[in-house]
Amino acid sequence: MSQVTIYLDDDTLEAAKTAATRAGLSLSRWFARSAEAEKARLGADRASFWAEIDRLREGGGDGDWDFLLDQDRHRGLGQDAFREPF
Repeated sequence: MSQVTIYLDDDTLEAAKTAATRAGLSLSRWFARSAEAEKARLGADRASFWAEIDRLREGGGDGDWDFLLDQDRHRGLGQDAFREPF
C-alpha cells in the first residue's frame, strides 16, 4: 500500500474531516474511498462511452451522429501530402 502526501487549504481539510467523521471513517480511509469511487465512476463512464459507440455503429442511433461513423465522409478530398519520417 502506498502513502500519499496532499496539500489542502484549511477550509477544505476541515470539510474533509467533517465528512470523514460523519461517515464514521478515518480521514485516510475517507480519502481512499473517495479515490476508489472515482476510479469506479471513470471505469463506468468508459464502459458507457464504448457501449454507446457500439450501439451507434450497429445502427441504433437516432441519426444525429451518423456523420461521425460515415466512412465515406472524406471521399473525394484527394491524397494526403507526403510525410517525412522522423
